[in-house]
Amino acid sequence: MDKVFHLDEFLDEKRDYSPFLVHLTKDAEGISLDGEKFTVPAKDVLEQILEDKNLRAFKHFCYFTPALNDKSEIASLKDKFRAVCFTETPIDQINVLLYKVVNRKFEPEPFGLVFEKSCIREQGGNPVFYVTKKIARPLMDLIYDEYVKGNAEVPDGICKLLALVTVCEVYNDWHWEREWRIVGDFGFQLKDIYCGLCPEEYIDYFEHKYSPVKFISPDWSENKILAKGVGK
Repeated sequence: MDKVFHLDEFLDEKRDYSPFLVHLTKDAEGISLDGEKFTVPAKDVLEQILEDKNLRAFKHFCYFTPALNDKSEIASLKDKFRAVCFTETPIDQINVLLYKVVNRKFEPEPFGLVFEKSCIREQGGNPVFYVTKKIARPLMDLIYDEYVKGNAEVPDGICKLLALVTVCEVYNDWHWEREWRIVGDFGFQLKDIYCGLCPEEYIDYFEHKYSPVKFISPDWSENKILAKGVGK
């Protein structure tokens, strides 16, 4: 093939590449005023996100999570590692991510939001760094020995970088999730959403309540998604 492609033309041809990033929700745990635990359905979680216009960074997911949970006495250090997660998986293949996978801790439901990748980049989003423990261990030692043991503040720039590091070994290989993260909360406007995700029976409900956002089902084929005219 002699044709020379511009980058946008080349990416159109590369079928495993997506210009979008997807945030999937899951059932959440709530605690009542009398201390009783209850489950918040993923549908309600998505509605709260849309009401707040904010994806909150509640947890840290990186290689340093055990050290942050078990050894750090610095509450603010944990906050610096909290992140919002997205997947680069093409939106016509999102249904595969809903499968139950042995040893996988995150079990998403078919509710979520899709953003253009450029929107996430502008807010500091970045692909996750998948590395082996051999590479990650010296970074762990740096955080623990230089900062945690001394109860010292870690510079923001270091935290934002290390919050993207995830171990990728044979027994713990999740790089197929093609994850991106934004360190800290991600605020947005409805106009920033490329489309929403929900089961087909909820589409009318969400589109009526959160117009002009269009919704699609993760189970839809590429042709059905295109026919919906999302993003227009």
